[in-house]
Amino acid sequence: MSDSRKTGLVLLPEQAEHDTGDHPENGRRIPAVLEHLRQAPEWSRLALLESRRARPEDIIRVHTPEHFELIESRSAAGPSWIDGDTPVSTGSFEVALRAAGGALVGIDSLLGDSASRPDSLFALIRPPGHHATPGRAMGFCLFNNAAIAARYAQECHGVERVAILDWDVHHGNGTQDAFWDDPSVMVVSLHQWPLYPGTGWLVETGAGEGEGTTVNLPMPPGCGDREYLEAMVAVVEPTLEAFDPGLLIVSAGQDGHVADPLSDEAITAAGYNRLAARSASLARRLGIGLLAVHEGGYNLATLPGLDRAILAGFGDYPAELDEPEAGRARLSGSDPGWDERRREIVAAQRPYRQLG
Repeated sequence: MSDSRKTGLVLLPEQAEHDTGDHPENGRRIPAVLEHLRQAPEWSRLALLESRRARPEDIIRVHTPEHFELIESRSAAGPSWIDGDTPVSTGSFEVALRAAGGALVGIDSLLGDSASRPDSLFALIRPPGHHATPGRAMGFCLFNNAAIAARYAQECHGVERVAILDWDVHHGNGTQDAFWDDPSVMVVSLHQWPLYPGTGWLVETGAGEGEGTTVNLPMPPGCGDREYLEAMVAVVEPTLEAFDPGLLIVSAGQDGHVADPLSDEAITAAGYNRLAARSASLARRLGIGLLAVHEGGYNLATLPGLDRAILAGFGDYPAELDEPEAGRARLSGSDPGWDERRREIVAAQRPYRQLG
């Protein structure tokens, strides 16, 4: 692998201290991924970085001071539930700060002056973040790692425009809310619809000066590799190229996989590999860095292989794809309604851009 394709990982050693028990978003997810990656021959290719603790001011660029204080106090009080989906434990506040800090380490590395800086980094962090709004924790998420990274890149590295591509199967409502009226951050989301949290319909396009910089692609249940890759080629890539960002952040959730228990989509490991490869190719065409932050993905038998396939796509090296049989009943070949939905998406975007 040449230096022009160098990729790497940001690691969060303390992640298990965010103790969620048998919750789907639990402390076994990231260790399972790391164990798999360490046994892979490409492990030695990866640049390895370690997270740091985000500062309060890093968090408050996106979240309200009241939200920051709530997460701190609820964590200090011991195990409890912020809402019906979102648990905290004594260690959750510190882990959430270091998860956000892992994204910031990635930004510093990608935007630094070092000649050996990578082209792409994947922050293997938890808890995930894209459902956390400026004032509310929800959907397993405490702080919005992708949004915090975007603001940090702008305010601490002088990046004028940031693009966030979210392919988690659940709509990233928190990221959308954070930049709803901000023309300097484009948020593009590929997600199953309808599904939790119920937002992300195609007419949600932003407001005020930010109108047109929120782009939602609500994918029908049953969509798989073909549909998601067509969405990338027909809508996502030309939209992001026209926006011309100085940085691409990917909210990488792998819960649209055919065997994931929390969705009805049918993406395979090969599909995630191609989504990652096309994202990295787009970043190279634009001459910018790519930071992926881990979001969802809840099948421990499949998540490690999916993250490995994504890293191969980012790094532009051959992927070894191991696709288990579980969940393959979704790969029926039936039409999920994508062709009609694609026409609807293009029509919704017509006031802002012309798409094929």
